[in-house]
Amino acid sequence: MNETGKSAGSPMGLDSVNFDNRCGHFPATNEQEELFAWLIDAGLKGGTVRELFTEFCERLISQGVKLKRGNIALSAIHPQVSAFMYTWRRGEGLVTNTNFLHSEEPGEGWFASPFFFMLTNKLTFLHRRLDDETELDFPVLVEFKNEGLTDWFCQIFDFGWGFEDQTTERNAGLITSWASDRPGGFTDEEFRILSRTIPVFGLAAKGIASFRTARSVLETYIGRETAQKVLSGQIRRGSVDSINAVLVYADLKGFTSLTDVTGQGDLVEMLDQYLDCMACPIEDAGGEILKFMGDGLLATFELSSTEPDEMQKICETALHAAETMMSGIATLNEKRQQSKQPTMGLDIALHVGEVMYGNVGSETRLDFTVIGPAVNEVSRIEALCDILDTRLIASGDFVRAAREAGAALTSCGFHELRGVRAPIELFCHG
Repeated sequence: MNETGKSAGSPMGLDSVNFDNRCGHFPATNEQEELFAWLIDAGLKGGTVRELFTEFCERLISQGVKLKRGNIALSAIHPQVSAFMYTWRRGEGLVTNTNFLHSEEPGEGWFASPFFFMLTNKLTFLHRRLDDETELDFPVLVEFKNEGLTDWFCQIFDFGWGFEDQTTERNAGLITSWASDRPGGFTDEEFRILSRTIPVFGLAAKGIASFRTARSVLETYIGRETAQKVLSGQIRRGSVDSINAVLVYADLKGFTSLTDVTGQGDLVEMLDQYLDCMACPIEDAGGEILKFMGDGLLATFELSSTEPDEMQKICETALHAAETMMSGIATLNEKRQQSKQPTMGLDIALHVGEVMYGNVGSETRLDFTVIGPAVNEVSRIEALCDILDTRLIASGDFVRAAREAGAALTSCGFHELRGVRAPIELFCHG
């Protein structure tokens, strides 16, 4: 390579190629290579699989491929969604955008589909002509034939993600299918274009999906804001920022005693129900759940400034979220009592202060969390709920910052907190 990044004496006039609107990683000399270049560039830059798929279909059309229908199904590593599916039609664009949930059982159509047949028999390619007299072996292909499609094939790509749940429908990374309405089906030239470009499309889709999967997993386990910090490279051990925040510490009452008398499956299902009532109000209000600690959680509402109006607004938001948590728990308990199921109570503490937010841990295992006196104090405050016979306690710092929003809280005097030098004033709810 010379200083310009071009190969000296390169053949086929590559030195004269204009790279302004091309992928410099793969200099193209013809239309089909331009499609390769675009796929490489798209896979490297990111975007969404939906956008990639839509434009890929349109670019195939521009190269003379008489594609009528394209369909892709992408496996997902997501707490609710098991796969995403998109369908494109010529002249209509993207016509379906479907999410398949873990809770959904596959229907009869799936078990009668060519995709299930291919996965079961470990096939990565299947081709069927739709315009001859051959009897079609899958109901969906009969439907395609009746719609006027003449040719169909499917290609499957394993992303190597190694799902622990190795059910047949989870083994694939990307399932693609392509159909034409050209009389006589796809031509040899069209097959040549498709066979060369679809695998590159699969690789680009994996590149995009892998990053989005990483973000989804991180957001699920460490929260949206923290995930963004990690993905932006803030992962150096000891890297911390000081922030002002409202702290919410919530803990379920009676969980430990129930572990001895409740089956494992029922226990986990019950805990999930209660944690939903606790977590959703915080997330809906813009808070960040930092940790689930067995039967409790620690969350923050970051203060962008210490201006009185800003602090009052955030404290009011946090207090409303806490009240919604208690209301949700009460409603859940009523339903569980009606069905003679065990119930639990909820204790909540609210505090405000400066905390250190960042990476702590060992050389090989880090935790992105908050540390500092305010964190210790909020946990000590929550421990006093039983003593003060209340379900929610707020610190004096919180109430003063909340101003009028804290009017519903009543002083319950000064109390000593373990490890804290001076007694602090606490306020009870109700």
